[in-house]
Amino acid sequence: MANRVVFVDRDGTIAQDVHYCRRVEDFELLTTVPQAIRLLNENGFKVVVITNQSGVARGYFTEETLEQIHQKMKHELAKHNAWVDAIYYCPHHPDDGCDCRKPKTALFLKAAKELDIDLTRSYVVGDMQMDIEAGRALGCKTILVSNDHQSLAPNSLAPDHVADNLLMAAERIISDLRVTITIIVPTLNEERNLAYVLPKIPPGIGEILLVDGHSTDNTIAVAKKLSPGMRVAYQDGKGKGNAINCGAKAATGDYFLVLDADGSQDPEEIPLYIKKAEEGYDLVKGSRYLPGARTEDETLSRKILIKTAQAVANKLWRTKFSDICYGMLLVNRGKYLDLHVRASTFDIEWELMAKAARKGLRIAEVPAVEKKRIHEESHLSCWRDGWRIAKAVFREALNGLLERPK
Repeated sequence: MANRVVFVDRDGTIAQDVHYCRRVEDFELLTTVPQAIRLLNENGFKVVVITNQSGVARGYFTEETLEQIHQKMKHELAKHNAWVDAIYYCPHHPDDGCDCRKPKTALFLKAAKELDIDLTRSYVVGDMQMDIEAGRALGCKTILVSNDHQSLAPNSLAPDHVADNLLMAAERIISDLRVTITIIVPTLNEERNLAYVLPKIPPGIGEILLVDGHSTDNTIAVAKKLSPGMRVAYQDGKGKGNAINCGAKAATGDYFLVLDADGSQDPEEIPLYIKKAEEGYDLVKGSRYLPGARTEDETLSRKILIKTAQAVANKLWRTKFSDICYGMLLVNRGKYLDLHVRASTFDIEWELMAKAARKGLRIAEVPAVEKKRIHEESHLSCWRDGWRIAKAVFREALNGLLERPK
């Protein structure tokens, strides 16, 4: 997956704005800059400096001196365990008409190519209108670092946000990563299992939405006692697919996570899925077959069925999924609804993964632990459910051919 980047201006944003800083000793980082850049480093952003340095063309300093200044900047940041991933500068005079002087975007585009950057998920931060103009042209989010000497000209492009300094800008960027979660728990007569599931959901992680298939036992009462703040929705029919579609429509979070009520999945793993969502993935799927994963509830016949179906699916769909059938997943709600997933039973995972891959969603698989069901054996039937899986695999292969551009 392409990288998220924060493009940062130098003078007035990272360092004191010295008029044509021409000596190494004149270069000085602003106070909270190391903390700001370390925060971005720790949260998975690359940090790239883009700076206009027309002092080279004017003869005020050489490119060798500029390199020494940047080495000092890197050294000072390293003292605080912070770093920039790349530095790009324009040495030209404003009258030269080059394509690399901000607000033009040649340096940004060069960085995007060399560092595999997703511009739509990146930010431009600077203290000048030219930084905002460049960011807007690139499709990045923009943050203006406000200084006493800086104000936007009338009719200028407005930034997405304004911050007092780079640290405030970094904190704003990190806050944008936070996603809201709805945990969907499909149920049908699960009163004995819920005590092993609901109390283990990490507190404060998001809303809990129980989607019930018209249970005839005390599932609802038990659930409300265990999680008093949870909501309940009732699906029209039965089956996991119907429950997920019902829950996706009723959820309020940016993402929803599907958690089975039979105790086979570990709610304590939920933060791992959320972390991947905050890294920019649209769909996060658990896998029992990645390093660090394990399963306590898999018969040989079940494993052969799943492995065979996955091999065929990956071949036909041109994908490389390691575990399509595992049921714990986190998905961007809006993008899920746009996929129009129709399956009514557990084969919904197969349809979802095929459609998500075709639509180019960012997909991650994470190692998962499948525990033995608490009060029941798996209801998977090699003949009945193998046929359902086979239909889903070949149906989505055909749909992929029909959707392929002529």
